[in-house]
Amino acid sequence: MTTARAQPLAASELTKARYFLFEAHMLVTDVRSLFFNGDDFATAARLKDIQGRLADEIQAVERIIAASNPGLRH
Repeated sequence: MTTARAQPLAASELTKARYFLFEAHMLVTDVRSLFFNGDDFATAARLKDIQGRLADEIQAVERIIAASNPGLRH
């Protein structure tokens, strides 16, 4: 059995990942509003959980980007 080593991601790949996660977050937000407005609170709550997880992942990617670009910190 072979194990793959994790390769460091290039800045462009991290940026693409952040963009993808942001787009997913926006889609879940839109879909959640449809379920919330339709009185399907259980589904809306589940989508809110997914929305929160996506937000956490976006922050994690942003931290990795910031760590890989120390000159961009404020």
